[in-house]
Amino acid sequence: MQKPRKSVRRKCKICKEIFHPSYFNIWWCCPEHGAEYAIQLRSKEREKAERKLAKERKQKEIESRDKLKIRKLAVKPLKYFTQQAQSAFNAYIRERDKGQPCISCGRNTGAKMNAGHYRTVGANPELRFNEDNCHIQCEHCNSYRSGNIEQYTPELKKKIGQERFDILMGFHELPKWKREDYERIRDHYRKKLKELKDAG
Repeated sequence: MQKPRKSVRRKCKICKEIFHPSYFNIWWCCPEHGAEYAIQLRSKEREKAERKLAKERKQKEIESRDKLKIRKLAVKPLKYFTQQAQSAFNAYIRERDKGQPCISCGRNTGAKMNAGHYRTVGANPELRFNEDNCHIQCEHCNSYRSGNIEQYTPELKKKIGQERFDILMGFHELPKWKREDYERIRDHYRKKLKELKDAG
């Protein structure tokens, strides 16, 4: 063990008094404080080991929950992901058209407003996520008047223009959407919704 030069001065880890150590690895001014310092070091090492163990345990719990979540999603029907994507799309449409009156009747009563599809999802599933095909609509027109298409049509033409309306009314191939497609659409519209809200 190498002795330090006489000029070396240190502060005791226990009493904080200045002393001249006999060797380089001495951080206590007397044997009693050396023993106390050793106990403190062991205690810190034990606490560190316990924290590491707790962290590893928590990480395993998270991984276990993630695996369970993945297994649960794996058995979900395709309809579940379709609904998730539709919900995200509808939420975006409502935010996009927020403050606008119902596209069919022109009323803006402050009552519940829906994302109303012009060409219905049932008859035209390929237009489910077409933004030109969906606009804010009051609950009455959307749910109780089957979309109120008679009034929806002229207002939609005014809003998107004849050219886009003609494209909307043309042929659209039905995509063979899979789970990952619905997840991608869901995430896309959740992101667009967030961007709209952040910008507003």
